[in-house]
Amino acid sequence: MITDKYCKEILEQYPEYITKDQMYRICHISKKTCLFLLESGLVPNIDSGKKTRRFKIKTTDVIQYLRDRDDYPELFKAPDGYYKGNGCKKAPAFDEVFTKNDLTRMRQFYEMLLEKQKYPDVMTVEKVAQFTGYNKNSVSKWCSKKQLQSFFIRQRYQIPKEYLLDFLVSRYFIGITVKSSKHQKFNEQIRKLRDAGQN
Repeated sequence: MITDKYCKEILEQYPEYITKDQMYRICHISKKTCLFLLESGLVPNIDSGKKTRRFKIKTTDVIQYLRDRDDYPELFKAPDGYYKGNGCKKAPAFDEVFTKNDLTRMRQFYEMLLEKQKYPDVMTVEKVAQFTGYNKNSVSKWCSKKQLQSFFIRQRYQIPKEYLLDFLVSRYFIGITVKSSKHQKFNEQIRKLRDAGQN
């Protein structure tokens, strides 16, 4: 479990951008695993293509990876065969990480929250932004790109609650790299519920 104290120490100790060598030490992972995370795009980076100091990685993105790895460790595992030298740069498939039961439980959690907080059956961009913690521009972009299904009525997106629930358990939403503080809290609560169910 990554603590807030450890994250704070990393931010104090390292500059805004770090190298691959610094990242694998911070994350306590092998060089090969670190390379997989960077080449697959699971951890955002600037790839210069050079042989030395090839990657430039934001320290805050490394912290986000550590938090996400706590929540969904399977999402960051390299594919079978990767460590035998014939691996690929492909990230694990969504349905290899999340079972139907996982997604059903996740959906029920979000449904309960929306009900508890008395959100309407059809929501505006502003309401979705308020619930998810992302800004209105992000929500509008999700709608325009059809990642979040919606209706465009009188120059405004209208999002039925059912469509929002589908989006919240989608590959796109779960895989957002730089998560809002609300999204991070959702993941913490889902993890606690999952752990409680296993005990």
